[in-house]
Amino acid sequence: MRLEIQCEDRIGMVREILDLFIPHQIDMRLVEMDTKRRCIYCGFLDIPFLQLQRLLAEIRRLESVEDVKTVIFTPFEREHNALYTLLEALPDGVISVDLKGEITMVTELAAEDLNVSIADLLHKPLQQFIKGISFSKETWANPKVGMSKRIRIRNKTLLLETKPFFVSDDDGIENPAGTVIYLKSELRLDRQTASLKQAPNAECHLEIYFQPAVIKSESMRRTLAEAKAFAGMAMPLLVHGEVGTGKRDFIEALFQYWHKQQVDPEAQLIIRHARDMTCDAIVELDALSGWFVITDIEYLDEQVQVDLANWLTRQPSVVSSFDASVRLISLSSLSRQQLSDGTTLNKSLYFALATLHLAMPSLRERREDIDGLVQQVILEQTERYRLPIPTVSKSALTKLALYSWPGNLKELQNICLQALLTLKGKAWTADDLMLPESSTMASLELINDSLEITLKQWEANLLRTLYPNFPSTRRLAKAVGMSHSAIANKLKEYGINTKLPD
Repeated sequence: MRLEIQCEDRIGMVREILDLFIPHQIDMRLVEMDTKRRCIYCGFLDIPFLQLQRLLAEIRRLESVEDVKTVIFTPFEREHNALYTLLEALPDGVISVDLKGEITMVTELAAEDLNVSIADLLHKPLQQFIKGISFSKETWANPKVGMSKRIRIRNKTLLLETKPFFVSDDDGIENPAGTVIYLKSELRLDRQTASLKQAPNAECHLEIYFQPAVIKSESMRRTLAEAKAFAGMAMPLLVHGEVGTGKRDFIEALFQYWHKQQVDPEAQLIIRHARDMTCDAIVELDALSGWFVITDIEYLDEQVQVDLANWLTRQPSVVSSFDASVRLISLSSLSRQQLSDGTTLNKSLYFALATLHLAMPSLRERREDIDGLVQQVILEQTERYRLPIPTVSKSALTKLALYSWPGNLKELQNICLQALLTLKGKAWTADDLMLPESSTMASLELINDSLEITLKQWEANLLRTLYPNFPSTRRLAKAVGMSHSAIANKLKEYGINTKLPD
């Protein structure tokens, strides 16, 4: 419990107030004075309400007391916690020591660097945990002189920097009071640099979100090219793809790309789930400016579907997004065939929504991108959760590339996060990655830790299995969607017997 007592600043005021606590047998835990606000703060354990009422009445009767009330915290407590929160947000570990070299304050990052808990560090000599460095008065007696030195702790190189601090006495003379120590990690600096390079902005968010290292696959390159071509059009856009393919993130990135080119600063991105859409929301579309995105469009109420279809038919046929106030974009995890068969969506609504459409490729369709995606996810998650960045072995990447990924990007993020939390900076190997069992994985084994060799072996076995059912190069080519010459070359390359009737 905290009391704020507003009173005159006079000699004996504090003593008179504290004397009132003695008959109540209150154990005082905190006394703080704020001369600028003319307030005295008292902190103690909670007491019964009736006892508190009596105490407040006694304090109010004191001469020079203007007001008294309960508060949640004192100004010093607020400032102390704000300062500590600020220090915890820094990318460096921070330690404060007194003139004896004993630790008076330490952040979690610094404790992590030293591999000692905060409780075990406080009020202990710093030299007990960092060897070979002298922390005497002379180290920080001169405010212009600090220290910078590389140290090794737990096989990790850190840059230790010191900054002395001083306290002024009544005569304005600054006296040394201790020093603040920063532990800088090359790993954390690299992570910050990588994060800055990835930080999106309105001009190049799209390119950064889909970095060249992450869009090696032809399917993703095609989707990205189509998205850029469609960005400036006002016509409705349907984006479909499996669960977890990143449809919403893709549209958010595309909006930033488009918004940079607009003259209307009021244009905004509004995202609503289909279940939250009402007929009134359809009416309100005319008053909006920007992009209106409906996720899981297949869950639209039947009457809302009718109203939305009618609204779309009333829209003028425009070419440029400059000519329209709001653009309708719909997202779905169903295929185009499922959306168009009339079972989930009104057919007239579907054809109005799908004026333009984008197919988000599954992770199975962009296996070439997995290496870059894994690195991207690792950088994002290590930055968010303050985790060490691991190295990923070739065998681990091969295992990830061979997995079927039913949950797509979302599943990849979950797998990576689990590995980061459990392995704690250890290099990832194939055995370390816990993937769900699948028929695809059960039938495949890594060969020489090589994705190329493994996939060729798998392809050869598949063609050997298929050829008896499609006993000609032309029929087999048609069945697998490849050219006749390509299949003929692969059969020859893998030594598959084709001495069957053609």
